[in-house]
Amino acid sequence: MNRHRRQRDWFFKALQHRGKLVPYLLLFCLPSHLNGQTDQNFDVTLRIDYSSAERILDFFNRQTFNTSAVANARGNKIAVATSLLLARTQRPPQDFAHQLELVRDDYDIGNDIYGLEATKSHVDQLTKLMSELRKRQLDRRVIATVQSYFPADAQISATIPVFVVAMGNEKAAAFVRRIVWKNDNPVFVGENQGEEVIVLNVARMIGFSTDVNRQFIELLGTLAHECFHAIFGVYQQNSDVWRAFHQRKDPIWSLAEIVQNEGIAYYLSMQLQIGGRTPSNPWFDATDRAVKNLNSAATELLSPMVQSQRARALLLNANMSGSFEGNYGATAGLRMAYEIDNRLGRPALTETISGGVKEFFGKYDTLCQQNPMLPRLDRAVFNVLEQ
Repeated sequence: MNRHRRQRDWFFKALQHRGKLVPYLLLFCLPSHLNGQTDQNFDVTLRIDYSSAERILDFFNRQTFNTSAVANARGNKIAVATSLLLARTQRPPQDFAHQLELVRDDYDIGNDIYGLEATKSHVDQLTKLMSELRKRQLDRRVIATVQSYFPADAQISATIPVFVVAMGNEKAAAFVRRIVWKNDNPVFVGENQGEEVIVLNVARMIGFSTDVNRQFIELLGTLAHECFHAIFGVYQQNSDVWRAFHQRKDPIWSLAEIVQNEGIAYYLSMQLQIGGRTPSNPWFDATDRAVKNLNSAATELLSPMVQSQRARALLLNANMSGSFEGNYGATAGLRMAYEIDNRLGRPALTETISGGVKEFFGKYDTLCQQNPMLPRLDRAVFNVLEQ
């Protein structure tokens, strides 16, 4: 589900090469009229809704005073509910609308769980970025990038709603959630229910850079990351391997899916940022430690003594801790995806999409046996996942 601002800051610092990030200008080389897929087996369209972000920017610009219209925009409703989840708190139904008015009128609101103060402080930059989003229609590039990570025979047809918002908890720049709409309110559901939607918080792009081109590049990487999650979810619905996998309820299996799903998604984003360059030494050091932390968490989850509350906390922290290393599951999965792709090739990585966590962990285990310097996962983890 998540992208984290502090994680992203550290992440890109760890990817720096001689002090500069490698730009990927190819993102801007596609003609703007390209909107759809040419591969009939991979027919994916992004349905982008900008209205939630535009309403809140108009509100802070005092071009509208309709608080209800801002609060009831679908993207904002999803972002509010997810902000509460990430903050691990509850608020009364009218809290968001009340906070909007307080921030607009320069009152101190204390714990800003919706990220409204950052939005108001950067209204001009956000308005400029939104204008760029309207002009640079690069949906095809995002989808084509994601498609390269799926098997050639993957049968995927989907229209994915994308809600662009300009607010949200600082821990998430974007996320995917499954939703059923009831009376125009989002109800969050589990696997194989409802529709998957992407929420993209443009306000989190402002902290990455003051340059609109850099902000746009960051946004494209973020959108590609979340598109992978959404498309992977569609793929899983039609896969016997994944349908059988989702019958398993033990926490260790949930952790294993986080590792693979988030790991490949973050690897995809990294490739957009650095291309074929080798990550820096701090990146390797941090991912080494993440694999060790994954071992510790997996050992806890495999214990018959683990309490449900502790298991839930371990799963949340696997990708929602708020830091690159703290997100031990996603970061360990990123390292695993990197090694599989670079040592075995892209076909091997795509095979893990169809083969599931057993294939993903198994290929990495094979690499560890061949390369003693790689951070090794505990044998107990593989023994469980091979069942």
